[in-house]
Amino acid sequence: MKFYCETCGNEVSLEEGTLSWVDDGNSLDCFRITHKNDQNHNCDPRYVAYIHLWIVTGLSGFVKFTELLADHWEKGYTLKDVKGLKRAINQIGTYIWEKSKGKVPSRGETG
Repeated sequence: MKFYCETCGNEVSLEEGTLSWVDDGNSLDCFRITHKNDQNHNCDPRYVAYIHLWIVTGLSGFVKFTELLADHWEKGYTLKDVKGLKRAINQIGTYIWEKSKGKVPSRGETG
């Protein structure tokens, strides 16, 4: 399972990548997997939130991310980018599944 930057289209490693989104204080939008330096979403950087890809692709990090989403919805946030969130969750979920089956190397391993 490989991740590809949604900005440049090139492969992005777990160490280079982030899952980022726009948090404007009322809604969550523009979920993307990108290289760290491509996460600005062409908007005011203060609205961009992110989690490192190597964190969110671990089971504990993925659970923490879903808790973060639940906390925002409890505060009344709306979700403006269902497709983007689903696309990111599907990629991350597939990675976690393949990793659990031994189909991808663990972080720091090559192969």
